[in-house]
Parts: sequence; structure tokens; C-alpha cells
Amino acid sequence: MQYKYLRRSGLKVSEICLGTMMFGGATDEATSHRIIASAGDSGVNFIDTADLYNKGESERTVGRAIAAERDRWVLAS
Repeated sequence: MQYKYLRRSGLKVSEICLGTMMFGGATDEATSHRIIASAGDSGVNFIDTADLYNKGESERTVGRAIAAERDRWVLAS
């Protein structure tokens, strides 16, 4: 995985971002968690979600999936 530094913060962000628009809707919670785990295993540390995705369920699903390792993830919401 290749990473970029977020300006002067020193924060390394993966060049690949995991989009979660279908989480909490067409993609059920268990599958969403497996996708996030697989992305993390591949070096992805950047997740995009929004409160509009499935009426906020995407954010809630992502939150539950990353709660134990929150410091590992860069979350764009």
C-alpha cells in the first residue's frame, strides 16, 4: 500500500479510500465488517462515509466495526 502524508500533520493516509455508501443498506453489517477488516489487512486506513448514506446507518455500521481500533483509521465523514 502506498501512503501520503496529510500535509504537515505527519498523518499517513492510504492512497486507497474505502467507500461505504452501501453499508447499512444493500451491504449488511456482517459483510460490511468483513470488508473493513479485509481493507485493513491490505493496508487501507482511510474510510469515507456520510450521514446521508442509508439514513446514517453507514456511519453507525462503520463506527461499530472500527471501535476497537479507532486510532488505526482515518475517517472522512
